[in-house]
Amino acid sequence: MAARRSINFSESITGILIDGIDDTPYVAATLHLDETSGAQIEVPYIDIPGTSQFDTTLQWFKSESPPSNLLLTSLDGDISLFDCRYSGHTVNYPRGIGIGKVRPSNLVLHRRDGDFRESLKVKEMRSRIDGLIEWTRFGAIKRTTHTDDDNLVQKVTIEVASLNEVSWRQKSATMRLGSNWNVDPARNSVTVNEAVSLTSSFDEPQPIDVHLAEHRKVAALLSFIFGCAIYFRRHDVRDSRFSGKTLDGRVVEHPFYQLVNRSTVKEHAKPTPPRGRLIQPLTDLKTLEPRGLEEWANKYDNWDRFIHPAVSALNRPGAILENLVVNAAMSMEAAGSLLGQVSGESATYSRGGKPTTATYMYRCLAKSGWDWSSMCGSTAGLSRAIANNYNTIKHFDRGQFPDPAETYLVGSLTALIVRMLAIRVARSDQDSTDLFGERVHDFDRLQEEFEANGLIIDDAGNFVASSGP
Repeated sequence: MAARRSINFSESITGILIDGIDDTPYVAATLHLDETSGAQIEVPYIDIPGTSQFDTTLQWFKSESPPSNLLLTSLDGDISLFDCRYSGHTVNYPRGIGIGKVRPSNLVLHRRDGDFRESLKVKEMRSRIDGLIEWTRFGAIKRTTHTDDDNLVQKVTIEVASLNEVSWRQKSATMRLGSNWNVDPARNSVTVNEAVSLTSSFDEPQPIDVHLAEHRKVAALLSFIFGCAIYFRRHDVRDSRFSGKTLDGRVVEHPFYQLVNRSTVKEHAKPTPPRGRLIQPLTDLKTLEPRGLEEWANKYDNWDRFIHPAVSALNRPGAILENLVVNAAMSMEAAGSLLGQVSGESATYSRGGKPTTATYMYRCLAKSGWDWSSMCGSTAGLSRAIANNYNTIKHFDRGQFPDPAETYLVGSLTALIVRMLAIRVARSDQDSTDLFGERVHDFDRLQEEFEANGLIIDDAGNFVASSGP
């Protein structure tokens, strides 16, 4: 029987659990994977004096300290479990039948060679992330049609190969975006699945969290590019200690094996982004180029106070409007501090000549490089409108919440500003039309929203009735 290639939600796998310690009796166990609690191992045991077979297992749960690493071997192959944590146990007395629960931080669908007790480290990790196919426009399938003299199709040749790849550096990691594929053969058909994945490689094996930190930088940028929630859909790892072998134990390959990570597993079942979002990115890979990805990664840590609140806002469809404004404006405050002074910002200073919240908003609007004049009398006025809405929501002593229509417009506006600003951070050497083109779909939609509400923002930062087209 072929070894298992993947594990999916709602699956249960029963097998023998091994702790890698000599003379420990093997015990039965079942692995469950679901979208709410992730991966969990259930281990039945007997808690009755004289049943020495379960003494070790009983101690795992009484001490609430199971082995850090375990191996589940089943009819479908082996599953390595790493950084296992106690997750509870119950015993039915007086029968003495117990069930203990263990949660691994990571599981890999293969047995690892070498020291059983060592923590999980790998040289390569690969992730499938929402939007990568649409953004890169990479593919793995090339189709050629052969016709006769009457232009009738006589043969179709389909070539499947990893046809595209780009790479760049992120700290000590080499990152790659590339197309990949797999084949699912059936009795009367063959299904080829193509994907685009992000891969991190290190010279020396690294913990999963180190790989994942580099992948999250790209995922965050994709949230800005598409303006919606972006999730991890699958991980795979490759390392010399996870090897494909013949029956006699000879190593023949080191392929990728599926990884299930506790911190991302719940993302796999999240709703996919709307198709309308994925076909309208603010910019594409061809424009941003690998050097833009490298620059983004280099600035990521210094810009984290800008990145994290904004991504949180973009990743929460249907969230309360006021929360979205607070998150996006908070990011703009942080960005304004990092950007420093820009020409014309003094129009937003306080009477004492000091920068205000509006000043930080002004800096972001200026840095975006976009023309916002169709919805405001001046950039200073637009900055004041954003700051006023943000501060009124945030501070109790400002009275009632702002008009919901105004908050909606400010929320849409600030979401677009932070998205543009993030891309300008990655490619500060290019102007806005180089990055975004002459027209931006989300800006056109924002203009339509202002027009539908019959509003424009004056120099004082107030929403006033527009004079019409």
